[in-house]
Amino acid sequence: MTTDSTWDLLLPFDSDDPAFARGFEAGKLWGRLQVDPGPFTAMVHATSTEMVLRVAEACGRRVVGEPIDDVWTEVSFDAVEARA
Repeated sequence: MTTDSTWDLLLPFDSDDPAFARGFEAGKLWGRLQVDPGPFTAMVHATSTEMVLRVAEACGRRVVGEPIDDVWTEVSFDAVEARA
């Protein structure tokens, strides 16, 4: 992890609407949770916390978050539990 808490987009959105960015993050996480059964960590906007919790619950995954600063949160999803 970087010690500089400034993060830049690789490709800026054509909209400055914060709801668009949160929706994009939620969709990206949703897609990964559908195909990646293992544990993984992602960086999300702190304002996305509620959606991250909802996505994790809908996918049957546990998630914990660690605030990095006022803007970013690192979230870690557990692996899918094996079903008997």
